[in-house]
Amino acid sequence: DWREIKAEGEEIEQRFAELLRQGCRPDAPEARAAAERHRIHIERWFYPCSLVMHRGLAELYVTDRRFAAHYDGREPGLAEFVSRAITAA
Repeated sequence: DWREIKAEGEEIEQRFAELLRQGCRPDAPEARAAAERHRIHIERWFYPCSLVMHRGLAELYVTDRRFAAHYDGREPGLAEFVSRAITAA
């Protein structure tokens, strides 16, 4: 299961990074779809993740330096993009 979880998570993060590089707005349909896929991934593999909980995670992605470093290490500005896409979803 862990390989599948990691592969799926990698695909989701890669999609967010691609959208950011393409200049996609975080409230665009493609970004909102990526955010929903992210939420479903969490719910499928880890714990129930309501829209409210997902928005709470979105805030952590920019306020907790560990999360921000993870996302921004992949692509500068990605933490903010993911956070805003989740909030827009």
